[in-house]
Amino acid sequence: MKKLFSISLLFSVAAMMFTGCVSEEDDLFDSSAAERLMTSKKMYTDRLGGSTWVMEFYPLNTDEAPKGQGYLILNKFNRDGSVVQAMQNELTDGQYLTDTSLWEVISDQGTVLTFNTFNKCIHMFSDPGLYQTGQGFEGDYEFVILSLEEGAKYGMLKGKKRATYNRLTRLPDDVNFEEYLKDVTNFNLAFFPESAVNNSLFKIKDSLFVISELYTGIMAMYPYGGDPITQTEYHAYTTMKDTDGFYFRFREKLDIVDGVSVQLFKFDEAACEFVCVDEGNPESKIFGYNKVDFFMEQLEIGHIWNINTNAVISDKFKEHITVFDNAFKKNNISYRGLRLLKYAGKDGEPDRYVWRLAYQQKGKGVSNLNYYYNVTPNGQDVRCHYEGPETSAGEQMLNVIDGISQVLTNDLSQEFVVESYTNAFVLNTLKFISVSDPDIWFTISLN
Repeated sequence: MKKLFSISLLFSVAAMMFTGCVSEEDDLFDSSAAERLMTSKKMYTDRLGGSTWVMEFYPLNTDEAPKGQGYLILNKFNRDGSVVQAMQNELTDGQYLTDTSLWEVISDQGTVLTFNTFNKCIHMFSDPGLYQTGQGFEGDYEFVILSLEEGAKYGMLKGKKRATYNRLTRLPDDVNFEEYLKDVTNFNLAFFPESAVNNSLFKIKDSLFVISELYTGIMAMYPYGGDPITQTEYHAYTTMKDTDGFYFRFREKLDIVDGVSVQLFKFDEAACEFVCVDEGNPESKIFGYNKVDFFMEQLEIGHIWNINTNAVISDKFKEHITVFDNAFKKNNISYRGLRLLKYAGKDGEPDRYVWRLAYQQKGKGVSNLNYYYNVTPNGQDVRCHYEGPETSAGEQMLNVIDGISQVLTNDLSQEFVVESYTNAFVLNTLKFISVSDPDIWFTISLN
């Protein structure tokens, strides 16, 4: 009897344990899929409603502009189901565009944010007649919500058809859309203008890359010292403004250096560079090309650096220029500028660097006189040493016209610190500052 009782008790305990396990499993599915979707819809509707976000929107995952570019779309989600959107880009001809429509969180292959009535901003990217007839930009206007935590700074959406990842960044509710987009536009024009002829540099850990075509929104990139024809890769990015400054973010994480993954960079205004803020990679950055290297490279390929008559120059240098300018005028001659270039040698002579003095006699065309210089880089400086005139006419000009000797044989014949005049990303114009006399400086621009 005792043995039977023990066996019965054992089965009873086992049954209770099994029943308890079954109950725990049932608790995991105490609501239907439909009910869970409804809960998710309400949750994301509440989190978006009454908030303001900037979306980094990519129509397609391509490496070609304009469909592969990133575009900023500002969104103010109102609790009444309306959304105010705004953007300013190539599609709007650089003009500010805003429109109001409806938004909703629905269930469709997951929890989806849809802009379900026409909005001039987001629906411009899905208009089949806008860019390529029958295709347009092929962009989405419905997005699967991948992440949007309560009180989160960031969210992530995935295009329902095109599968592009589009980040949301929360902005202050009182942000002025037009001013925000104007600030971003001006920032891009200042640091990534189409007119910039120089490349920039990208350091990832200890690897260095040359980057160009930043103005397109799809950066070209190849290893420093490598072959730009066979080794160039393309990476789409966006720049945006947050409450603490400007950011540069690639569409995808870059895993081009072993063991390193980079994507998000913050602009350091003091250093004029973008510093990686991804965890563990503070030494990775995007910065301007070496100014002296760029200056010398342009000379070597035949480009001309100019001190034009309207160039920005120091008061002291201007005084010296004015002396011979006035002397010219007394002889019915107009000063037309100074140009530095690499001059092809004659009759087998080696190429020489020259400062070319341009002037024009009344009723005649522009004439030039060349003066030889030895130009050599010295770290962040450039040394310019006067060597003499090319012709006897040049020698005569030095002796006859007051002030020319001071400028050519003294002001321009010394060591100069080379600085960027606009910013480190735009080197079309450089600033040369005398090492021995900082009161003598001038700007020099590419022809």
